[in-house]
Amino acid sequence: MACLPVPYPDELLYSVIARYGVYAGITSPKQLLDEVFQNRKIIASVAFQGHLSQISAHYQGNADLTPYKLLQGHTLFPLYSPFVHPNITAQAKHELLTDCRHSAEVQLGKAASKVKSPHYLRYCPFCVTAQIEQYGEPFWTRRWQLPSLSVCAEHGAQLINSPILISEAHRHQFTALSPNVLLHSTPNLTNSKITMITAYAQQLLNLAECLIHPAQWSYFYQDLAYQLGFVRGKHVLHELITNLVLGYWGSHTLSSFGIAVSKEDTNWLTCLFRKHRKSFSYLQHLLVWQACFEQQLDIASILSTASALPLTPFGYVPMCIEPVVVDLTRHRKWQCAVAKFGVQGARDKGFAGLYTWLYRHDNTWLMQFNQNLAKAKVVKINKADWSIRDKRYARQLIFLRNKLEMQLNVERNTISWFCVHANIPLSQIKHLEKLPLCKLFFNKYCETIEEYQCRRIAVACIRCIAKHQILRTWRIERMAGLNEKRTRPLASQLLGFAAKYEPS
Repeated sequence: MACLPVPYPDELLYSVIARYGVYAGITSPKQLLDEVFQNRKIIASVAFQGHLSQISAHYQGNADLTPYKLLQGHTLFPLYSPFVHPNITAQAKHELLTDCRHSAEVQLGKAASKVKSPHYLRYCPFCVTAQIEQYGEPFWTRRWQLPSLSVCAEHGAQLINSPILISEAHRHQFTALSPNVLLHSTPNLTNSKITMITAYAQQLLNLAECLIHPAQWSYFYQDLAYQLGFVRGKHVLHELITNLVLGYWGSHTLSSFGIAVSKEDTNWLTCLFRKHRKSFSYLQHLLVWQACFEQQLDIASILSTASALPLTPFGYVPMCIEPVVVDLTRHRKWQCAVAKFGVQGARDKGFAGLYTWLYRHDNTWLMQFNQNLAKAKVVKINKADWSIRDKRYARQLIFLRNKLEMQLNVERNTISWFCVHANIPLSQIKHLEKLPLCKLFFNKYCETIEEYQCRRIAVACIRCIAKHQILRTWRIERMAGLNEKRTRPLASQLLGFAAKYEPS
């Protein structure tokens, strides 16, 4: 069992595992994975390091280093969990705590968020100096890796990008913060507002877990607009909110965060004060909160208030049944307006008040009258000659097949591949029942996964023989990009025959 070092305050689990590799003198990333996880396929994640039960087991029951405490204190999970649906949060947390594969970056919205994560591991040179003085060594901390915030809140200095790229190229490697990755550069100081919001983000990282439903966030922002006086009746005045946020931050600052406020009615700031149909990032919430409260902002109080709000559907108001009032004069007036302009046209041409009165007092008559005047659905006429189209596409496909028949080292021949390379619109192939010749071509020439794997094995064997290399199973698998778990039975059988082949 690996003897992992105890994490320092606010240290990433990524950094803890990297420091263990340095202490143990392990230079191979795969060997380090074997030592810590007993699995060579674990991905080194800066934000959400999974398999926390395995990591916690190395501390032999230390009550301060349970899987849950490692998740809350040494990953970026607390930055996302309050703003995602509780069911999704619970699923992501379960996957991170256990030893199964996880998709936390996708589930919690990190992968598709407008607020982008840094491409390089970052550090503050002043914090590094303090770490060496206090602990005797530097380490990667959570507060340096906040998405879109490249400022150290403690020193008000711009963070420096290290040479360590967070990418798919080295996804199994844990790299420690050592003197050879530190760059000799002087950080720039930043403005106080960005330093302040970074400090608020750090507070959010250190708070206890708080699960909040999207419906509760909807009520919270509706109430916030009411407190600011940005409502008229039950309607939120989004233009005033936009002016407040843009006046405080400026459009240039929001653009630098990657979340500029556009003039469209569906921009993120307007949607934030409407019913929450999707999740918003921590930074979008903090930007609005700081613009509204500035230095009086209390993150813990906001989360506590939001979590106590009701879970009823947003905008639900129990309707009282009004007595039906039959007014024939209004009926005739609405009938004349609809006959002249249509239902929607009548509402746009100055009869909206009449429509509202009828909707409230004589709803049954209004709905029945409007539905009777609904336009009949237009029967779709087939204008395309699918027979001519089928023959033309089939000729294009046969020409492509004849042209590339001897080229073995191409991608898998699927329907999409044939269509793209034959310049056939993919939207047309959705109607294969109208294209019998094309359907017959695809049934004959499209490759199954087994056939594609066999072709890759054949290409790998040809390369080995051309280079005068001995046909070994591992060599063929590596060249073909296969492994034992992914190889289909037919391909495995062919691989066995290839490994026994001795070219004369």
